[in-house]
Amino acid sequence: MMAQRYSLGAIILHWLIAAALVFQIVFAESLEGPRGPDLFARYQLHKSVGIAILLLSVLRLGWRMVAPRPAPVPGPKWAMTLSGLVHFGFYVFMIAAPVTGWIIVSTSRIKVETLLFGSLPWPHLPVPASWGEPAEFLHHFMPNVAIALLVLHVAGALRHQYLLGTPILARMLPGGHGKAIGAVLTAAAIMLGGVVLGKVIDPKGAAQGARPAATATAPVAAPAPEAASAAAPESEKAEVEEEATKKEANAEPRNWVVGKGGTLGFSARWNGEPVDGRFARWTANILFSPEALDGSKIDVSIDLGSVDTGDGQRDGTLTGSDFFDTGKFARATYRASKFKALGGNRYRADGTLTLRGVSKQVPLTFTLDITGNKARAKGSATIDRTSFGVGQGDYASTAEIAGPVAVSFDFQATARD
Repeated sequence: MMAQRYSLGAIILHWLIAAALVFQIVFAESLEGPRGPDLFARYQLHKSVGIAILLLSVLRLGWRMVAPRPAPVPGPKWAMTLSGLVHFGFYVFMIAAPVTGWIIVSTSRIKVETLLFGSLPWPHLPVPASWGEPAEFLHHFMPNVAIALLVLHVAGALRHQYLLGTPILARMLPGGHGKAIGAVLTAAAIMLGGVVLGKVIDPKGAAQGARPAATATAPVAAPAPEAASAAAPESEKAEVEEEATKKEANAEPRNWVVGKGGTLGFSARWNGEPVDGRFARWTANILFSPEALDGSKIDVSIDLGSVDTGDGQRDGTLTGSDFFDTGKFARATYRASKFKALGGNRYRADGTLTLRGVSKQVPLTFTLDITGNKARAKGSATIDRTSFGVGQGDYASTAEIAGPVAVSFDFQATARD
């Protein structure tokens, strides 16, 4: 016996895909503007929903092959032909639209990792770069086709339900008998939900709200050594240097072990908007004493793959070849053996940062508060990412991503005496 209604699985898939398609078409209006964290987050959501539509559409096709479905509604040949073309067109669109988008991402000169909804890695397609331009043309043209198909599809359903008296809505929604007001309202609510979500959703705000608690601290403000020196009277500077010389003659640096909970963070600006991050894994060997600056040393090793900006897809981009290139340069190091007391609890380290195989002198200023065998260090430095090759291709320009990057740290340590 022929089924009178579509199966529950077919109904769920139908309306999930319908709502997602409406969302994509409406949400696409927000995919314009200057490149920055906000636009980046919107594109990641757009890609995630697109791949979800692709997977749901393939599942819907498979379901169509195995699950019983109602017979085609009889009618004039032109109407049945048009109905078949509309349904076929929908399937072509539901698969071709995300596939062309996938090709665009895969052939882009700037490789950005795709993480579905910020968690599941999605690979690039192994297709030639020449496919990118035609795929982009088709991808931008297809929403117009989808809108036309949607209008024809809805018009056909309403024609059967209200002009011909065929209770066609009962096959895909409950409440489809008689005038089917309940079915129409349900369908309208689902589609309206997709429209509203496409207008109001803020993927950037959602990503920030879900950000882990242990994010990077804001860069610690530290006075520039030159400013500190200028502010101190000459006599005071002479006394500080004389006292330090006397203490250093009879002192040895202490070995410090960094405690848990410390942060090593950074802050950059993308189209004027701050992008803050941290490195979850880093180690530091510290041999330091204010009374033995000449013998003091620090050696910091940073696991670049542990970068965390609160956005998994952005983090994937940072670890890629355009930025940190962790496949070749897994770690960055900072080593310093030259220190200067700036007065009070303030110090300056003149060390070497090695990043992406490039080594540059980078001074950093910090405060150090020691109580017995416990200490707390807070400091900051500013580096120019371009001098280390961080940001290749289009990202090399400082017009969108600023060159200066503020680095900060805040940790506690225990002396190993």
